[in-house]
Amino acid sequence: MADEKPTTVSGARRVALQAAVGAVLGFVGWSLGGPGMVSLYYEPISRDALSCGNDVKQALSKFVMMQLVFALIGAVVVALAMFFIRRSLAKRRAARGATAAS
Repeated sequence: MADEKPTTVSGARRVALQAAVGAVLGFVGWSLGGPGMVSLYYEPISRDALSCGNDVKQALSKFVMMQLVFALIGAVVVALAMFFIRRSLAKRRAARGATAAS
């Protein structure tokens, strides 16, 4: 513990992390609230006219559900890929260190 340096996060990394978190929150927020807001554009002012607002809202809801499902699938695939890549690199680094020591 004598040689351990305190880890600090640079300002650029902190801003990048905050921007990424904001982007994810905005993505999820708009994905959940967006279909209702967009379908308002397709509803007539007068209730007597033909309205396709419900069809638009249903189509957008299905689109958003698929968007969120595939975002989750993508996150799992990337996490697994990074796990295996890092593990492979660590084994390669350990093998290289073992051959250099002998």
